[in-house]
Amino acid sequence: MSGADEGVAAWLSGFAEAAAVVLATPSECREAMRGALDRCWEELRQVARHRPPYANDAADLFDRFESARTSLERALWAAAAPDRSGADPAGEADPPGPDLTDPDLCAIGTGDTAAVDREPERTAGSVVPAPADAGAAGRATTGETPDGPDAAGTVESVPGAQPSPPDPADEEPPAPDPLAGFADALDELESELLAEQIRYLPHTPQAAAADPPATAADRVAATWQRVHMALLRLPATLREEWRARACETATAAGLAVTAEDSTDPDVIVPGLPQGLYTAERVRLAIAVPRVAAINVPAEIHRSLATSPGTVMKLPPTDPRLAWAVRAEQALRLVELDPELHVAVLVEDHPSSLASQDARLRYRQHLHRLLEAAGSSQATKWSAESRLGAAHELDMVLGGLVHKRPAALDSWWWQWRNSVSEILRPLAESARYELVPKPVAKWDRHDVDAYTVKHSVSGQSGEPTLVQWVLWTPLKPKGASTRPNDRKGRIVMRPETLYGRTAP
Repeated sequence: MSGADEGVAAWLSGFAEAAAVVLATPSECREAMRGALDRCWEELRQVARHRPPYANDAADLFDRFESARTSLERALWAAAAPDRSGADPAGEADPPGPDLTDPDLCAIGTGDTAAVDREPERTAGSVVPAPADAGAAGRATTGETPDGPDAAGTVESVPGAQPSPPDPADEEPPAPDPLAGFADALDELESELLAEQIRYLPHTPQAAAADPPATAADRVAATWQRVHMALLRLPATLREEWRARACETATAAGLAVTAEDSTDPDVIVPGLPQGLYTAERVRLAIAVPRVAAINVPAEIHRSLATSPGTVMKLPPTDPRLAWAVRAEQALRLVELDPELHVAVLVEDHPSSLASQDARLRYRQHLHRLLEAAGSSQATKWSAESRLGAAHELDMVLGGLVHKRPAALDSWWWQWRNSVSEILRPLAESARYELVPKPVAKWDRHDVDAYTVKHSVSGQSGEPTLVQWVLWTPLKPKGASTRPNDRKGRIVMRPETLYGRTAP
């Protein structure tokens, strides 16, 4: 057994020991632990149920176990949150009392093991004193008799003596958070969605949050956003079915989604009442790019060398209008969806955008390419050079992808196509065209002719060879024999040839 294997085995042993202590004590913590383990088991069951898609792809098998780990981690965080137990999850708790139901009487350890002190076993007729303070506890241990109390249990007043602190058992437990039930219902909906999603597109394990939600309201907002961002990857009809289920779950909790948010095609995450979540809108179709471009952030205007005033003077065909709108959308989507990846350089595989540092690097790179592309339109660049600058921008602006690609008719696929369309007039002027063949019908010859060699291997077992476009493929227009200097980049299904995976 390797050192890494021994480390994993030791961690599992410690976790099992700690879990066994909690599960052996009837309490609210035990119920939370059981629920968390049930969800983890449901994730792991998918490995056997969907064995064929994972038979030749170890990465997907790892993803399933990673998803199970993340599911368990989130569930335990939610169970240990102050709004659930009223106590610090990392703190030590009192030993369990006779009723064994107070949530303050159990704890989940933060180390390799969790220790829970237990009461000495009582026999019939025995009496175990409950000391009021540390001094009383010491006297009970040594057998000393305290001065003052008489047979009736009264205590004489001592001048200057400090009153005994109130017994926590006498305090009323905190009122349950009315949103906790809705948060649990959303967690269950998310678990069902992730379990069913594997039937429609390859699975992507969710990235664990940096910090646990502080309140039930935070849990609701975070889960509501994750569910709807995940739905953007599904086929259109399936997405609508799950959106309806999410709205029904909110209505059942007395938090009905407005009809406007339910029917507006530009709403990607509906809003929730009581200030729980503000609706997020991203337009796929931009009817009037000039008006939309006026309202983008000032930093995008600076990069493109435009302003709200100059935008009104640009011709309708100027690509800076569409670049401004799509760039603003891309930056919002990066912040909303922690599962997104991006291929920044041609020779690099897509890297995660889950960290704030990665998102900052993406923002900086996008602004540099916006500046170059904007400058190409404002000066006397050749048509070939303008297309080159725009094509480089396409790689970052439209190079957003999930670790396992979204469905070809998903919301994300439509958004990616809208970014590619910005290149069409520029390609025409440079005697290029977007590859007219739908990527769902591509064969290996198309891959060799229209894409660079460093395309990314995607998910095995998918029906289509090309699963996602990272960089829009172009080709020389007409019967031109000139070399193709504007190839794109794709995510493609790996093909097994003689026991090896094709590049």
